[in-house]
Amino acid sequence: MKAIAATPGVRDSLAPIEAADPRPGDRDVLVEVVRVGVCGTDSEIREGRYGKAPPASDYLIIGHEALGRVAEVGTLVRDVSVGDQVVASVRRPCPHEHCQPCRNSANDFCTTGDYTERGIVSAHGFLAQYYVENQELLTVIPAALEELGVLLEPMSVVEKAVRHIFAVQERIQWEAETALVLGAGAIGLLATVLLRLRDIDTYVVDRSEAGGFKSQLISQLGARHLSTGAAPLSDVTSEIGGVDVVLEATGFAPLVFEAVPLLKPNGIVAMLGISGDGGETPVRAGQFNNSMVLGNRLMFGSVNAGMVDFRSGVEHIQQAQRRWPGVLEKLITRRVPFDAFQDAFDRRPDDIKVVIEVSKVLLSV
Repeated sequence: MKAIAATPGVRDSLAPIEAADPRPGDRDVLVEVVRVGVCGTDSEIREGRYGKAPPASDYLIIGHEALGRVAEVGTLVRDVSVGDQVVASVRRPCPHEHCQPCRNSANDFCTTGDYTERGIVSAHGFLAQYYVENQELLTVIPAALEELGVLLEPMSVVEKAVRHIFAVQERIQWEAETALVLGAGAIGLLATVLLRLRDIDTYVVDRSEAGGFKSQLISQLGARHLSTGAAPLSDVTSEIGGVDVVLEATGFAPLVFEAVPLLKPNGIVAMLGISGDGGETPVRAGQFNNSMVLGNRLMFGSVNAGMVDFRSGVEHIQQAQRRWPGVLEKLITRRVPFDAFQDAFDRRPDDIKVVIEVSKVLLSV
């Protein structure tokens, strides 16, 4: 079968390959890939800064945001049928008996770091003609979501973070009225969708042009875009007053510390972005500590997602589609043919989610 693979640690090694056709076991499902979304992690693997090949392999098939169609099922598969549209989860459990999260199907909370991730760490991904997966790790997508199903994996990441924001805040009588989302990429905008579905007044801070494509999309979701441009965060957020929730989706760490002073008492910050080596910022440690303690404020990080988040993601994508017809489709800003996959990594100013179309091209080869 045709696939796209990288040699981890080697810059610009991404290339098409011929890989062995996968075969499903009794409890497995053979999935024909329809399309795959590209994210920052894929770009880091392409640049040689991240990723790990599976054991006994010198290459890694990339791609972890995939919509596929079931082509074949094993003899013991009961919950998935040929022709179903499916999305696979990403992280697989570590082998250690003492890791309670992995032993209890909470792989996204692995304590050892020895997990595997499809298309990222020690397991081939989905940017290929086919992949095989256990039925329990697949989420069936309604036919009506064929065009939006590729957004489910990034949506699941946001689902987990928002779910835990409200789970943690069960410690008190608390209601979120105002939220600040840092970043208007796919994660930031999907977070905006979830917050607006809860009717929370939401502000989205991003460097994109005021009144531009992203700004208009944010407005269509009933949120407000604040363009930083060359201005510091404190300038563009001066009119807000205070927020109950900050959700960081940029990977630019200094923004988190700039946003903390905007938190109301009992406010909470959820961090989803992965930061590079840069972005140092001075922090008045005593003032920061006192603000967190005396204001009962919280900060937490969140990565990956569990099956519960994939399931709720399907429901919320459907809700958003009904509430804002045609808006979620705009998050998919470019569709790139399989044989032009490199174009998907050339970021453009208005790019949100770029997808690589797999089955359409491969069927014609």
